[in-house]
Amino acid sequence: MTIQGLVAGNFLECPVHKISAKDTNKFVLLCDREQVPFVSVVEIFDEGGQTPPNEHAEAHEYFYVLSGEGVAIVGDTAIPVKSGSFFIVPPGNNHQVRNTGKGRLYVLTTMLPDEKFSDLIKSGPVAHLDEEDIRVIKGVGIGV
Repeated sequence: MTIQGLVAGNFLECPVHKISAKDTNKFVLLCDREQVPFVSVVEIFDEGGQTPPNEHAEAHEYFYVLSGEGVAIVGDTAIPVKSGSFFIVPPGNNHQVRNTGKGRLYVLTTMLPDEKFSDLIKSGPVAHLDEEDIRVIKGVGIGV
């Protein structure tokens, strides 16, 4: 039996990119607008890394922290985040995520609709996962 629209896989088979070579974060592209009407990624921030401030016209963006510590800046509000934290940014709100902890910050991020964010990710340079990335994303050694 085939289920139309079903998307399944393993993160080890997914493309990994940075948006630009100088960025301090990379994205494991779990699914994108070519498959579903949203984009879902595991975003990996180097120690001290951050996203540039950005906002989305129509998209809600959901963040769930898998491992690490950081701060989410939404408008003028700073939200400390750590393993198990989540926050949702409504459309039209400037936001930024910063890794303020020791080691990397791992965040599951989903944006609906995609707003061509997956195209931006795929247009950037290819990046790679190392042993630590694989261990954390698999869930081995995640602190709660």
